[in-house]
Amino acid sequence: MKVLLAVDFSPIGREVAQAGYQLAQKFGMDVTFFHCAPITSRFFEGYDVKAFVSPAALLETDNLKEIASNKLDKIVEDVVAENSASGSVNFDKYVAVGDAAESIIEYAKTNEYDLIVIGYKSYNTLERLLVGSTADKVTRYAPCSVLVYRPDKEGVKA
Repeated sequence: MKVLLAVDFSPIGREVAQAGYQLAQKFGMDVTFFHCAPITSRFFEGYDVKAFVSPAALLETDNLKEIASNKLDKIVEDVVAENSASGSVNFDKYVAVGDAAESIIEYAKTNEYDLIVIGYKSYNTLERLLVGSTADKVTRYAPCSVLVYRPDKEGVKA
């Protein structure tokens, strides 16, 4: 069995990594810590990006995958260290660049995952209309089962 942990760099994303890894340990599943970095230029499709984004920002976009990979490495290192007493599982990491929901769905389909664990942030109605919800899209179109992690209302604030 293989589980894909969809991790962003929010406090909820860290909780998803922790809870998903513990679940994988309990059931002997292989784990992939997955992060998708957004493409800045996607927001400007159809426009001359140079008019909106400085050359420094374009260089930053080129390094986005490396930066995201380093951040994901730190989260994975912390989660594995915090849970090493409970036993270990086989794990790997993957960083994509693009639309998060589309990337998660495509990666899960291509690599035949059995389960996706994803966090859910409570957006108000306006935020949901403007931004959408990655968790909603993934649960609707995923090629496998999806476990939606909801943070404790008293704990992490979205």
